[in-house]
Amino acid sequence: MNVGDLVRFKEASDGLKTGLVMRIDEDYYGARQAYKIAGERLERGKCIRPDMVNIIAPTEKGIRDRVLVLWIGEAAWEYCEAPQLEVVSEGW
Repeated sequence: MNVGDLVRFKEASDGLKTGLVMRIDEDYYGARQAYKIAGERLERGKCIRPDMVNIIAPTEKGIRDRVLVLWIGEAAWEYCEAPQLEVVSEGW
């Protein structure tokens, strides 16, 4: 995906939401690895203490790019995560 490409929003109900890529901020969202607790299940809202962490493991989604898209027909700007977009045609 590059600046100027025509993209489609994958999660659109009608599948017709298309736009132009105007800017790409690389490595904006996510992390490669995180501190995790293996073998225990904590209740929601409970505090995690540093002595409870027992592994460092890869995250589920990893690092993702942030993409600024100008939607055609709506004349609206929106930031999206790169995996949410599909390249329809390559631009300039």
